Amino acid sequence: AEPLMNSISPWMGVVYCLYIVFTSLALMNIVTGVFVESALQRGREDKDTYMINHLRDLFGAMDMNRNGTISWSELEDHLDDPKLITFFKDVDIDISEARGLFELLDRDGSGTIDADEFLSGCLRLRGAAKAIDLQLVMCELAEQRRSFQKLLSALEDSASDAE
Repeated sequence: AEPLMNSISPWMGVVYCLYIVFTSLALMNIVTGVFVESALQRGREDKDTYMINHLRDLFGAMDMNRNGTISWSELEDHLDDPKLITFFKDVDIDISEARGLFELLDRDGSGTIDADEFLSGCLRLRGAAKAIDLQLVMCELAEQRRSFQKLLSALEDSASDAE
């Protein structure tokens, strides 16, 4: 900066130094941002892994007869289990809504929940409280689809009988 200050102007030396400081700070800010974003992403992945393992353990504990499914009575017997209560708090659902949650998770209407239904349904419930509303809409839509298919089949049968 000395030739710049002597040959052109002392103020240009100050401007050049400020430019170097600003550029260095901007570069450090970018590097820090990349590092923080990477750490946050890793934290989210660890949280997801923990949640999946926790749900598997919870499913195993609730499946008392070890048949690979949970019935409403098995879930009801575990409503006072601290792990289940913690899960309900994590997904922002009151324990009194357990029956509704069971019906939402039972996507095939069999009266039991298998491990896949439990894991996929519970993972969908994470996030904002509106997630349960979306789950309810999906359940109602599936019920409407089944009703529509029955109606369509009945209509086709009556049309073929009329011919």
